[in-house]
Amino acid sequence: MGQVKSLVCEGIPCQYPKFSLKGVHPDWEMHPSWISGIEALNAYNFWVSEVLMPIAFQWIDEHKPEVYASVPEELKGDVGVVIAAAFELIKELPAYKKGLVEYKIYEEAVSNGTWDSSRINPVWTGIVKGVRTATEEVFASQSDVLKDTIR
Repeated sequence: MGQVKSLVCEGIPCQYPKFSLKGVHPDWEMHPSWISGIEALNAYNFWVSEVLMPIAFQWIDEHKPEVYASVPEELKGDVGVVIAAAFELIKELPAYKKGLVEYKIYEEAVSNGTWDSSRINPVWTGIVKGVRTATEEVFASQSDVLKDTIR
């Protein structure tokens, strides 16, 4: 989707393939961290555009009169304006307010060193650890020729 709304105020849940950044650089052209970073950002953009935004647009569609009440007619196809209008409504709902209370608890626990993250996002945590380990290992395997230019 790339954060595009159609002219009839519907989210488009697919990204146009031409705008993907995966494979934009051949393996030999750029620093490996640059390529993996760009491709990781592309994967994140896919997740936001094709997973999160359709959820947001579904919620917006279910609350269309309230969301669009504050959106000028000429801006009803502007994703940023519509999301901002929806966010203003979300901020008044119980789940968001509860999240703000939970954030204070989280912030305090992180600050005083008592936050236990062992059950938070275990799948993502495992992926991050695997990616970091694989990156370190593959660079380390070339340390004889790359010397101290890797970190």
